[in-house]
Amino acid sequence: MSICLLGWRRWAGLARIGMLAAGLLAGLGGAQAVAALEVPGELLLNGGLSALKPFGPQEGAPQLKTVAVDAQAFDSAMQMDSYGAALGKNKFGLAADLKTPLHKGDVLWISFKARSLASLRETGESFVEVKLDQLVNGKSTWPAFVERGVSIGKDWTETSFAFVMRKDASPADMRFVINFDHYPQRFELGPVRLINYGPGVQLSELPRTVIRYDGDAPDAAWRSQAAERIERLRKGDMEVQVVDAKGRPVKGAEVSLRMKRHAFNWGTAVQSSWILDQHSADAEKYREVLSKYFNQAVYENELKTKYWEPTRGAGAKRANVWLRERGFNIRAHVMVWPSWRQTPPLAAFKEQPEALRAKILGDIATQTSALRNEFDQWDVLNEPFANHNVQDMLGYAEEVAWFKAAREGAPGVKLFLNDYTLFQGKGEGSPSQAFFNNVKRLKEQGAPIDAVGEQGHIGGTPPSIDYVLERLDFMGSLGLPIQITEFDINSTDDEFKARYLDDFMTAVFSHPSTIGFVQWGFWAGLHWFPHAALWDENWNLRAHGKTYIERVTKTWWTDVELRSNSAGQVRQRGFLGDYEVTVRLRGKTVSKTVSLQAGQAMRLKVKI
Repeated sequence: MSICLLGWRRWAGLARIGMLAAGLLAGLGGAQAVAALEVPGELLLNGGLSALKPFGPQEGAPQLKTVAVDAQAFDSAMQMDSYGAALGKNKFGLAADLKTPLHKGDVLWISFKARSLASLRETGESFVEVKLDQLVNGKSTWPAFVERGVSIGKDWTETSFAFVMRKDASPADMRFVINFDHYPQRFELGPVRLINYGPGVQLSELPRTVIRYDGDAPDAAWRSQAAERIERLRKGDMEVQVVDAKGRPVKGAEVSLRMKRHAFNWGTAVQSSWILDQHSADAEKYREVLSKYFNQAVYENELKTKYWEPTRGAGAKRANVWLRERGFNIRAHVMVWPSWRQTPPLAAFKEQPEALRAKILGDIATQTSALRNEFDQWDVLNEPFANHNVQDMLGYAEEVAWFKAAREGAPGVKLFLNDYTLFQGKGEGSPSQAFFNNVKRLKEQGAPIDAVGEQGHIGGTPPSIDYVLERLDFMGSLGLPIQITEFDINSTDDEFKARYLDDFMTAVFSHPSTIGFVQWGFWAGLHWFPHAALWDENWNLRAHGKTYIERVTKTWWTDVELRSNSAGQVRQRGFLGDYEVTVRLRGKTVSKTVSLQAGQAMRLKVKI
C-alpha cells in the first residue's frame, strides 16, 4: 500500500484574499503570526505540537524527542524514530483531543511540514496517516471524518488539505490523530495546523497538495498489461452473414451491432423505496440514472436481520419486478452478520448457544423461503474478520452450516462470503491473509461457497494498483470468482477520486477472476458518504462520475455500424454481453437478439 501527497498548489487569488489572520502555533508550543482568510478561522490545536500526545503500548514504543531546526520558519520539531520499536500489530502515533464542537458544513484545513531522515519503505520515504477520527463511546469508528495518507520525502515539505464536516460533532465525538507507519522510519514533524473556517469558505480557496499512489503514472507498466487482458478476456469475435432468400451472400447490407447489456456486472447499492416512489422528482431521476448506467443492484440495508424482521422483504420483492424488467442481476445482502452490535436480535441469545444456533438457521430458512427465486447472488456471511461474536460462541464450523442452509433454501443462487480486508497487508497475521484463510477453510470443510466479495471501501491510503492486482491473484488462487461489492472512496478530492476510480476499475475489469464491480450507492442524496457519490445532491455529475460513465458506456462498450462484404459478412470484436443485431437492405429490416459469451465466437446468419 502506498500513497503520497505531492506538490503545493499555488494559492490562486492570494492578493484578493489578503492576509490571513488567526495565529499559527509552531514548534513545541511556540507561536508566530500567520496569514489567514478574511473569514476568521479558529485554531483547534491549542499548544501546537505539544497538544499531540503519543499513544500505543509504552513497551517498545518509538522514540520521540524535540530537535532544533535550521533554515525554516520554525526553530524546533518533533523527531520520531521507530527503528527498534515493537511495530508489528501494535499501533503507535500522536493524538489530540479537541475542545470545541464542530458543525455540519464547517470547512476545516489541516497543514503541516515534515521531512524524512530514514525509512525502510521501498521508496525510501517515511509515511504517516492523518485523521480526524470519529468516536463512539470513546473508540474510533469507521469512517473517519477525514483521513489522508502522506508520504514524506527527504526535504522539508508542506502538506495541506481541506475538508467539510459531514455532520455535527461534539468534542467527545472526535480526535485528531497522526498514525505512524508499520515500517521502521525516522522523520521530523514541524508545525501542525488544524483550523476551522466555518461554513463561509470554499474548499477551492484553500491550498492543497495532490494525492498520489503507486501505479498512477501514465506509463506505469500495469496499464499495457491490463489493456491486453481486457482485449483477451472481456471481448469475443462476432460474425454476421447476410444472405438473400436463396441463401446467396448479400453485399452492402447495413449491419448494426448494438450492445444492450454488459456481461460484467456494473452494480450499485439501492433502496427499494426509491425505486417504487412514483411521486418524487428525485425518485424519477434515481430510476432513470439507475437503469441507464448500471446492470446489477444490491439492497443496501433492508435484508439485514434488524431491518428484515419487520418487513419480510416486501419492498425488495416489489422493486425486483422493476429491476427484472430492465435486465438487472440482483444481489441480496446479507443473511448472517455475526456480531451482537451489527445484528442486535442475536444479542438476546448470548447465553443460549443452542437457541442462538437455531435462531440463525431459522432466519436463513425463513428468509430464503420468503424470497425464493428473487436473487442471483446472496451474501451468506458478512465481515467475519471483525464480526465474530457468534463464531466465538459456536465455533467456526458453524459458518459451514450457514452456507449449507443457504444452499438448501436458495438453490441456483451464487453464495458469497463478503469482507473488506483483501487489500490490507499480506503475509501471516495480516487481515488479507485472514480473509484468504477463512475462504480456504470454508472450501476445505465442504461449504457450498460460490464466490468471494471484497467490499473495496477506499480511504485516504489507497492500495497501489500493482498491489490490488497481486491480491486479486492471491485470492483468485482459490479458484472462486471475485466481485468488488461495496466500492466507494472516502475523499473530498474529486480529481483524486476520478484518477483512482479509473485505475482501480481498470485493474479489476482486467483480472481473470473478477465478475463484477458494485459501488455502494451513486447519488449524494442517498449515500452514506455523500462526497463519494458519482452524482451530487442536485444530480450534477462529478469528475469520477464522468470517469465511470466514460468507461462503462464507451471505452468498454460495443456499438457499431458496418456493411457486409462480398461474402455477405461483417466481422467485429466486441465486449461480452447481450446484443441486438439489426440488418437493413433496401427498406427491409431484420433484428435478432444474441449473446456473446466468454470463449465462444458468435456466428449469426441473417436472411433478408
